[in-house]
Amino acid sequence: MSQQIDTSRRRALQFLAGAGLLPMASSLARASTMSLAPDGGGSSSSAALVVDSVSFTPMAAPTLADAAAMATTSVRSSMVVKYADGSSKTFALGYETFFVTGDMVPDGAGGTTLAGGHYDIDGNPIKDANGEQFYSDCPDGTSLLSLDNPTVSGVTGNAVFCVVQFEYTSRNAAGDSMYGKLPSPVAVLTLDQDRKTGQLKLVKYHNVDTGGVNGLWITCGASLSPWGTHLSSEEYEPDATTAATDPQFLAYSRNLHANASAVANPYHYGHMP
Repeated sequence: MSQQIDTSRRRALQFLAGAGLLPMASSLARASTMSLAPDGGGSSSSAALVVDSVSFTPMAAPTLADAAAMATTSVRSSMVVKYADGSSKTFALGYETFFVTGDMVPDGAGGTTLAGGHYDIDGNPIKDANGEQFYSDCPDGTSLLSLDNPTVSGVTGNAVFCVVQFEYTSRNAAGDSMYGKLPSPVAVLTLDQDRKTGQLKLVKYHNVDTGGVNGLWITCGASLSPWGTHLSSEEYEPDATTAATDPQFLAYSRNLHANASAVANPYHYGHMP
């Protein structure tokens, strides 16, 4: 899915490199986590010019008039750079992939871990009937966070942090729906942002232990709080009147507690800001 990037076009973003404001997106089947970056060719003559301002031109969401575009991940927005001499230049934007869920990614300790992997309340991998660990194909709420001059091992540029919550896994290996039947993972990504180009590189993927809050169920929207932290929410609350007999919630309970007879407390879920 990656689009070819000409690094000379990133020179227009040098003065923005300290701000981790590159948006994230997700695809449909195996979801990618990405950052936007200038795309395409171009001369490097603008490198000597003084940047006065940068603005972004949004893209319209695809509609049924172009149904194929609704099934792909694409970027058709652009960035307009205005220079102090009165000239301007428009750059088409593309994206680069951080990782694809299901990939093995760096854990920051010299090893790797499964991106989007599901874990039970004790931190053990939850496995499908074929013995493979479940991983989410549906990343959802995401926040980019920056701190003042953090020192992080393995980061040579600016350290930027990204919180990604994974809403659910669509299906198991047999093709059966797994919606709402697995505890939702949340990951904190440590990104290394090049000070000259603004390019982001994943250096650490950390799965958040949610056992202390009895796991999470169908995490959905997210935003930044006024004090710069990740604000998460679950899609909705389970129906407490039917939870003890609801097949979906019972499957969630079994997977969360690794116990075929477990029934989770429905009042532990449904957190919405």
